[in-house]
Amino acid sequence: MAQFLGEFTIPVDDKGRIFVPAELRHKLPPDASDTLVIVRGYDRCLNAYPQDVWARTSERLMALPQTDPQVRALVRALMSQAAETRLDKQGRAPIPRRLLDRVGIGEEMVIAGAGDRMELWNPEEWRIHLEQADAQMGEVAARLTL
Repeated sequence: MAQFLGEFTIPVDDKGRIFVPAELRHKLPPDASDTLVIVRGYDRCLNAYPQDVWARTSERLMALPQTDPQVRALVRALMSQAAETRLDKQGRAPIPRRLLDRVGIGEEMVIAGAGDRMELWNPEEWRIHLEQADAQMGEVAARLTL
């Protein structure tokens, strides 16, 4: 499975379209369509999954005990706000404005590689997140014994 890596600051046009950098587009599975599934992230960002990765992720979500009210709330929050977007031949992808607004993305965003997915961030939120992560990295690594 391809790993999405790197950090890219890109413009967002007035229609909510973004240009996915070639370094990330080339990581999309060659046999898959150029469709991404955009869902809410857990850290005030959006997650953009290749369609095949999202299929596996949603299967795991559906396998959770649906009798648990917290599981149902999580599934609702993710699935009801999810959107499929297809990259055009130039690598542009429209992102629904309601999702961009939810995480405070305006005229510019940061796309951060996050392994099996890309994360879409408001640049200021991304800066704050990195500062917090930097302060905690050693502690977390020690706890996880990496």
